[in-house]
Amino acid sequence: MVLSTILPGLLLLGIVIFVHELGHFLAAKARGVTVLKFSLGMGPEMIGFTHGGTRYCFSWVPLGGFVQMAGDHLEEDGTMPEGGPEGFLTHPWPGRVLIAIAGPFANLVLAFVTFCTLYMVGITMPDYPNVMGSLADSTAAYQAGLREGDVVMRLAGKPVKTWRGLEDAFGERDTSRALVFELRRAGSPLELEVPAAQALAVARTLEPPANPPVIGAVMSGLPAYQGGLQEGDRILAIDGMAIQRFTQVSEALHGKAGKRVVFHVQRSGGARDVTVTPMKDEQNKDAQRALIGIEPPRTMTSTFKLGFSEAVKAGAMQTLATTGQVYAGLFTTLTRFWQVKEQMGGPVFIAQMARDAARKGFDYWLNLMGMINLAIMSFNLLPVPLLDGGHITMALIEAVRRRGISGRTYLRFQQVGLVVVGTLFVFILSQDILRPIRRMRALDQAHQETTKVAPAQATPR
Repeated sequence: MVLSTILPGLLLLGIVIFVHELGHFLAAKARGVTVLKFSLGMGPEMIGFTHGGTRYCFSWVPLGGFVQMAGDHLEEDGTMPEGGPEGFLTHPWPGRVLIAIAGPFANLVLAFVTFCTLYMVGITMPDYPNVMGSLADSTAAYQAGLREGDVVMRLAGKPVKTWRGLEDAFGERDTSRALVFELRRAGSPLELEVPAAQALAVARTLEPPANPPVIGAVMSGLPAYQGGLQEGDRILAIDGMAIQRFTQVSEALHGKAGKRVVFHVQRSGGARDVTVTPMKDEQNKDAQRALIGIEPPRTMTSTFKLGFSEAVKAGAMQTLATTGQVYAGLFTTLTRFWQVKEQMGGPVFIAQMARDAARKGFDYWLNLMGMINLAIMSFNLLPVPLLDGGHITMALIEAVRRRGISGRTYLRFQQVGLVVVGTLFVFILSQDILRPIRRMRALDQAHQETTKVAPAQATPR
């Protein structure tokens, strides 16, 4: 049990860090810079060996890794080290840029390969029975003759077994011909023909059967996790608004980002109130959309796969899109730090997400690994001392000045980086420690605040 909990996170972090450091290592070797040590992990060495003048090892603290190169630090008197191109700081600036950027670039390549693999392995998506959900009288589907509860057996001559199959059959139809639904209504067969000109309007108003308002998963670190909602909770009401189906949750939260919202839920045979503060959905065009980080139970799924060439194209697009999202997230962090600090986390948080992703499926774990690679890449390219972006910045300053940087300037630059990165590191680790504590407190508070209000007393509005 313990192994299945920590192994996905250790494996993910191990691969991401190894590839990053391997990029630096290979670039340094290619440029003729002497590599003294290649370590996965920080702190004292756990196990290792020496080959070709380089010490390869695993270290005890699994919080990163490093490549130690000759001449990569100042002398004891604060001056730049002496030496030639075999030392990092005395190596020509174009080579230092190449070595520094090689680590993030390796993460970019791994993210691309991971996303391509994801599309070839297959993405598991929620699916529903081939049954019509609720249809309002005003919808084109209702006016065409479809009714809630109709079972779609065939569409446009193609057999239909799930809602995804229905969508695929619609996409493959002959658009010049009428759309024929072969249904079962109240156990009896029925055929319904929709004119070709109306087919698209009908398809846009089709609804799958509604999911009950039961929480199937809670995302680590997001508002529902922090507030104390649990997997299996049945949502009875949100701020007094009765909830009968899962899709009503997003409707009830619309426009409430940053505001305290009371969830009235059924848990372990009793009803209780749980207070959650939704966050803004930064990836949605609707500025009023809020999210809390929950999913409905997955009663049915379907798998979406692509061939090699299509997977490569989709992987490239996914890499570009995710990179944009990561940099948008970094900008949000810099401009609204106190609003998003709860979503920040380090190795423990990443391990939690990896565990949750692995429980959902290999495709979820692959998707997370691609995202973490791009996050590591983007963060390391920031022009902050001690990070790869800091080394690149120093090398480019040297190129513009056309002369080397003094040891005093380099030392001050590194001291600033030590303060910035050190402070951020301590904050992130504190979040990793405090997050589960806050979660336990929220769960305990929700347990203590069990209400005496019966589910039927939730007031619709």
